[in-house]
Amino acid sequence: MACLIIAVGVVMLVDWSKVEELPEPIPAAAPMQIDPYTLRAAQEGDAAAQLRLARALLSDRGREGTRSAEAVHWLRSAAENNSSGAMVELGKLYRSGFGVLQDYDQATKWIRTAAAQGDPEGMLELGRLYRDGVGLPRDPILAYVWFNRAAAALHVEAARARDDVARGLTAPQLKEAQAQSPIVAAGNSGPGGTSGASPVGGTKPTRYDKP
Repeated sequence: MACLIIAVGVVMLVDWSKVEELPEPIPAAAPMQIDPYTLRAAQEGDAAAQLRLARALLSDRGREGTRSAEAVHWLRSAAENNSSGAMVELGKLYRSGFGVLQDYDQATKWIRTAAAQGDPEGMLELGRLYRDGVGLPRDPILAYVWFNRAAAALHVEAARARDDVARGLTAPQLKEAQAQSPIVAAGNSGPGGTSGASPVGGTKPTRYDKP
């Protein structure tokens, strides 16, 4: 009886208003509804729509089993339709191995093509490949070159990356990197550059030196 009285007293002393409630379980995300107009435009070959659709699929947590394969399909279609944004996204997937088998050659192919078209994000990613030695020989000078070009195109992150790389260069190396940074005419090869590659499908735009 004494134990029962003590137990009742303890229960009465508890301030239940201060006891935290267990959080409710987070409901599973519902599958994203695809915009039918975007889907139709993508199916008809619109590269911008294909890129929008791919990005939406990659961000959709409700389609874990299928989103990656679908996204890669649309990214590849857009990249082959000369979308530099899709080239960058596809290259980043191949570098990370997310949604596709990791393939540094494919990552380099798509990122270099986007960078050669003057895409600031592509130039940033190509600088990272040279900086990290992923798919390309590690080369801090060429990393600086591509970060510098992206920064000139108002890419803030590239400016920070360029300055980080610059701190590891000697004065002669920095001078060389800055000498290689200017844009060269289409079909020409600047210091350390190559001129053979062309964008996927379509005519050549004004090109950047492509080390």
